[in-house]
Amino acid sequence: MEPYLTEITQQAAAFWTFITPKNSPMDDPEVLVRIVVQVFLLIGSALFSSSETALFSLSRIDLQNLLKQKHPLATTINNLLEQPRRLIISILCGNELLNIAAAANMTIILVKLYGQEDAGWITLLLMVPLLLVFGEVTPKTIAVSNPVVVSTRIIVPVIRIWIKLVAPLRWVVWKISDRVTTLLVGKEKSSDNILHIDEFRTLVDDVVKNGELGSSEKLMIFNLLEAGATEVIEIMIPRTQIPFVNITWDKQQLKQFICQNKMHHFPVYKKDRDNFIGFIHAADVAGIFLDPGLQANDFNIKSLLYDPIVIPPTKKVNEMLDFFKTHEIKSAIVLNEFGGVEGLVTLEQVLQFVFGEICPKDTFPDVNHDPRTNIYDVPGDMKLIHIEDLTHFVIKDNRMTTIGGVVFRKLDRLPKVGDQVQLEDLLMTVLAMDGHRISRVQLAKGVKMKEPPAPAKGTANYEREQI
Repeated sequence: MEPYLTEITQQAAAFWTFITPKNSPMDDPEVLVRIVVQVFLLIGSALFSSSETALFSLSRIDLQNLLKQKHPLATTINNLLEQPRRLIISILCGNELLNIAAAANMTIILVKLYGQEDAGWITLLLMVPLLLVFGEVTPKTIAVSNPVVVSTRIIVPVIRIWIKLVAPLRWVVWKISDRVTTLLVGKEKSSDNILHIDEFRTLVDDVVKNGELGSSEKLMIFNLLEAGATEVIEIMIPRTQIPFVNITWDKQQLKQFICQNKMHHFPVYKKDRDNFIGFIHAADVAGIFLDPGLQANDFNIKSLLYDPIVIPPTKKVNEMLDFFKTHEIKSAIVLNEFGGVEGLVTLEQVLQFVFGEICPKDTFPDVNHDPRTNIYDVPGDMKLIHIEDLTHFVIKDNRMTTIGGVVFRKLDRLPKVGDQVQLEDLLMTVLAMDGHRISRVQLAKGVKMKEPPAPAKGTANYEREQI
């Protein structure tokens, strides 16, 4: 044990001897002056590092607020950001010059304190953490957290002067690098040609707060933005609920079916529902029914057929308005990649997504709500977006679009009445089944499941537990 302690003591003594200056800084006034200069060089490096982060972190909303407040530097900041290449080259020139000067100055200090042989290693050990912590990480973290305050109170008053002073050096650097940057990113672009979605949402919120837009207009704008990211599979009528018409039906069967299913357009199939052959319009059928001269034997659904219009499930909701207008239709069948019918999308559904539900939230006919306990009893095929609108319970699922589908996927087996699924603080309970389909689900917010059900044998979750 003693040899190890002796070796450690010797190494510690050697290290202490290595870092102890051979000459005292108090004996050389030049060293003291250079230490003070070194502090200012690090402050300058931090200033330029934070200026890059702070200025380019300013959003369009921040600039507009500064202009509304008539801030004296608002116009200056806007002018700086209008020429991003000039700004970034000026900042980098200042930052690199100060970093080089700081490294050179520190080398001279250490040469005087430690001698020329050891100064190189000590400079490396000192300058890397100093520049990293005080010249890069710390100032940039502060700048990105408070870009407006840092820009207006610290950065811009200095940068606008520096840009004028560094103009000759910037011109040289610009000319050398201009060809390379032009080949890589193209010609210089103005910063005002892009408006991000989040910035636009914030802008709409500000307009609503000022009373220039109502809440209904705000909802419509946000729905339009959401429509660009929503696929039709999320709003379509699923295959199991589509009122299909069989091409072989007679006049009486068709009349009875249309009276039971109040829709404007009905998809028609032949032999199998995946063999979709077109649409019939309820208005055309009504005209047939009102024709007293038409005999039952003369009736043929084929004479009422319109061309079959199909779309993929990945088509966006915002594309459907133009699609319906171009094809002069109001309904389309959603086909999956295997040619099977996935669902039905109508113009009414698209309009409801954009403009909101026609009926108020409290008039959903199949929803029961106990306001005392905030427990909802909803249909299993109710869309997640409708549940969020009605209950304000946010349920996110990338694979399923209905509450029944979410419960089924979480269970990972055939559901049965009484099954429960816990999703964060939301407890979902299966109340009723229609064959293999979940027909009713209870939603309880802030309720925890007492004992999670064990995974059924043969399911993926069961196999994982066994492993």
